[in-house]
Parts: sequence; structure tokens; C-alpha cells
Amino acid sequence: MSRPAHRRPTALAASALVLSLALGACARQADAPPTPSASGTPITVVHGGEGLEAAVAAVLARHLRLHGHAVADEDGVAVEQPAWSAAGGDTVAVVDTLALAAAADPAAALPSPPSPTSTPSSTPTGTEAGTSADAVPTPSATASTAAPSPTALPVGDPAADAPAAGRVLETLLADETAAAGTPQDEATAVLSSSAGVLRLTAVVTQTTAARLELESITDLNGRCESLTAVAPPPLTAAADAATALRARLDRLAGCRPETWLADTEDPTAAVVADEAQVALLTGTDPEIDANTLVPLEDDGRVLPEGRLTAVGSAATLDDDAERRIAEVMSALDGDGLRELERLTTGADPLPAAEAAQYWLVDQGLEDAPEDWFVPRGSWF
Repeated sequence: MSRPAHRRPTALAASALVLSLALGACARQADAPPTPSASGTPITVVHGGEGLEAAVAAVLARHLRLHGHAVADEDGVAVEQPAWSAAGGDTVAVVDTLALAAAADPAAALPSPPSPTSTPSSTPTGTEAGTSADAVPTPSATASTAAPSPTALPVGDPAADAPAAGRVLETLLADETAAAGTPQDEATAVLSSSAGVLRLTAVVTQTTAARLELESITDLNGRCESLTAVAPPPLTAAADAATALRARLDRLAGCRPETWLADTEDPTAAVVADEAQVALLTGTDPEIDANTLVPLEDDGRVLPEGRLTAVGSAATLDDDAERRIAEVMSALDGDGLRELERLTTGADPLPAAEAAQYWLVDQGLEDAPEDWFVPRGSWF
């Protein structure tokens, strides 16, 4: 089945067309050099190239440049090394602390759940509750014909919340500062974080939710053995993180999917196409609403959360640059995150620099060019 189209309301798409036609008329304004107040080495905004990091980097670069700061690249720069480790001096990094914490310190982001307590009446007959999350079940272990067989769920430590994920980043920065012998007043540190939280959330289609009577993540208990699951690649690229994530779903939600899709760039498309029945997405993903997917409640925080964070050296950046970075990160609340992701993903994503301009104007952080027609409320 082909990838679902990225959905935007027709009237709003028409507004976007009007706006795109106006881009040519305002190109000189958008590409104007920094004001004379900008001096010194240009600021470089780097990112890891995954998810919203790249989009936020482009927004920061544009916002800084339009407020008189020299910027090396209007789209931001993707780096192969962990973005946080490239920050410092005149370089600002955008970091997804949810993905970072899961990869760098899975024990902190995804604490090991307690061993399950098995009883003859509560342990699934096909897949034992203590079986490794990486094991491939035999055909007899699937539940395609068997009735759901819930597992007694232990009470485990919650996964990392946004502050805990942020502390993983802070620890990495502190360790690097100590190793390099950098004076504390010159150390690289967190400059600002998004107002909105990136919360990993299990989602299903309305059909699956109705058929299996699902409202919360623990309702998956005993119902996943015949299902296929999928998660964003950044959260499963590291083997330890993938193992920890699956162990928590197994023991704290009783969910042991028959198959995990590998190398899937678009988990949303997979669940909409019924290639997977359970997807792990961030709760601000715009495709959840666009495809009427059902987020499952997670009161016990089986799954972790984080934020998008700007990292840099306050000793090098001037006060106005820090203020402009904070303006953007404050505007990245839940709606701001959702809108920026909507602009930069799907079947018809905008180029990073173009999306940055739309987003900044819509957030009231940039004046719209005279040629633009700006509808009341959001364009999208």
C-alpha cells in the first residue's frame, strides 16, 4: 500500500500557495545580509539530521540572522558526530533529549522493569513473561487464534520525564568540560529548551482501538502477540535502547509484538497502511490527528519523554543572541512543535529555510512581507 498523502486542509493549502507565490517578491528581504551590528565569527547552528532537530536549527539560524547576527548557514548544518559534542564557541547545537537519553543512557531513560511474577493463571502460554524482548516467537507463540491472555503487571519505575532526559545531556556536557579542562565560565551548557515536551506515545488506528477495546497502554496486555509494532529509527538505532524499550513494553504493559518493523523511516505510514498495528510516535506528531490515530494513555510513564534543547557557550554568544534563541524555544510549545513538524514532513514538505520563515511569521516572531496574505490564526 502506498504511503498516505500528507493531509492539509484545502483552504489552508490555497493560502500556502498564495504565500509561496509571494516568496519571489520578498526574496531580497529574506536573504538580506546581517545588519552592521553583527560582528565577529558567524554563528553556526548544527543538528544531528534527525526529526525536528533540523527544522529547529533552520528556525534558529533565520531568527538570529534577521536580528543582526552573522550566521554561517541559513539551513543549519548536519553533523555526523553527536550534535551536543559539536557545540561551543560560535557553534550552537539543537539536541533531541528524548533520543539522546535513550541512546546515551538507556538505564536512566528506560529503567529496567522488575522481573515478572508468573502464575499459572496469568502467564501467557505462548511467550513466557520472562522471555527476552529480542526473541523471535515461534508460530505457536502468536495469538492470532487464541484469546488474550493478560500478564500480571508489576509496578516499575517510570521512564525518564523531560527533566531527567535533560540531566543526561547535562551530564555529558559536564563530563566533556571536565575532560577538556575547560573553565566553568567558558563551558558549553544548555541555553534554552522547548516549552513543549516530546512524549513517546503508543498509537493505534481507530479500527484497532475499537476492535481490541484499547484506551491505555496497559490495555495492550496480552493483545500484542499477533501484532506488528514500529518505532522511530532514532530511538531504536542503538541496540541497548531498543532492548530496554521492548523490555518495558513487555513487562510493564504486557505487550510482546510478534514482529518489530526494522528500517522504517515513516512509522505513521506503516500503521496507517496496517503494515504495523502499534506505532510509537511523539505525542506532538501532526500525523496523529491528520490520520485520526488514537494515542493510548500512559499514566505510569512506561515510555519516556524529552525536549528539544539548544546547547552552546554563553561566554561566546552575546546576550541578544541568547535572547533570540530563547524566543524560539519558548514558542516551541505543543502547538508550535506540531506546526513546525507539519511544515517539514509528509508528502509535500517545505524546504527548511522556507518552513522557518512561515513558522516565524505565524508565531509573531517575524513580520510578514507586504506581499503576503496572512489569514487570521494559523495558516496550517
